[in-house]
Amino acid sequence: MNIRQLQYFYLAACYGSFSEAARAEDVSVQAVSKAIIELEEELGRSLFFREGRSISLTGFGKAMVGPAREAVASFDAVGRAAESYGMADGDASQQALRIVLVSPPFAKYELVCSALSQLISHMIGTKTHIAIGRGADALADLRAGNIDAFITIGAFSNPRCVTRALGNVSVGAFMGKKHPLRRNRLVSFDDLEPYPVLFNKDIDSFNDTILSACQRNGLSSDVVEIETDAEVADFLEYRDGYVLGVYLKALDIKPLAAMHKIDPADAPPIPICVVTLKGRQGEKYERLDRFVSREFSLLKRMFNE
Repeated sequence: MNIRQLQYFYLAACYGSFSEAARAEDVSVQAVSKAIIELEEELGRSLFFREGRSISLTGFGKAMVGPAREAVASFDAVGRAAESYGMADGDASQQALRIVLVSPPFAKYELVCSALSQLISHMIGTKTHIAIGRGADALADLRAGNIDAFITIGAFSNPRCVTRALGNVSVGAFMGKKHPLRRNRLVSFDDLEPYPVLFNKDIDSFNDTILSACQRNGLSSDVVEIETDAEVADFLEYRDGYVLGVYLKALDIKPLAAMHKIDPADAPPIPICVVTLKGRQGEKYERLDRFVSREFSLLKRMFNE
């Protein structure tokens, strides 16, 4: 078993497609398929059902998604730590900005983080690395100096931190391909009321999230606490559940699932906030401030398009 096999398996599970996993890694579909077959042989069980070009996770595969994600994340963390160590010997003004987006893993998150990193690096003239993580871990890393900032979807307050609003985003509902509302381009809170909405304690208890803001505005769907990726897939596919998030069509993974816009008359605008530690200064922080005040609206428009 090696990290390459686990990476291909995890991406294929997220995308529901060997070809999409291959595209994300810039390798052939045959390379992905071969690596996953080898992984299945080593584990002694099938990870996917295969029907023509379609794949779906087996029960065993669903149970393995979480451990695979953790293994890949741990492997990536070693590379990030080595990069950070190497930067410590150079001029501080040339060090990369290390930013964490406080969010659970979502479809295409590696592509989104990579695109954001490249775009922001270009826009502010400082190499920027963006990863996703949980709020409590991000705050601990910020205090320890392991990262320079984190981004929250929703307001955040802490006496040791400075919070700057980037701007507001619209709210969407992520639904599976069989959801009764899947043909609705615009959904209201009344439309959503009969269906359960996902809650994650690690995410929704850290800051004022989309879910909490919508509940204050009248969203009355039953809340279901979910922790693992396999549970999320089951929740969307078999329980007619939905996940609240930022409305970006780039997050669609059709035909498996899609993002639907929630009526702005119901859902409040959600602030995107950059959080830094009080007292942090330097050229890269000044460039980050300029990005917050000038460039975010352009970046949001680029992603919507």
